[in-house]
Amino acid sequence: MASELVIGSILVAFSGVLLFIGLPNKAGEPPRFLRFEASLVFYPPIVEALFVLGVAELISAYLAIR
Repeated sequence: MASELVIGSILVAFSGVLLFIGLPNKAGEPPRFLRFEASLVFYPPIVEALFVLGVAELISAYLAIR
């Protein structure tokens, strides 16, 4: 029960950090690691998957408590 909360919180926080790292600068240029075409294909699904898995863990922990 508590491990699901911890894992879910870590996954949501990590996806938030990755989302923040991937934001463009004030000039509108993407970060250096997102300037390659392959990174634009893989980076968003990874961030989204981590967020969804984290939310699923949090919901699972919430339902286990009730």
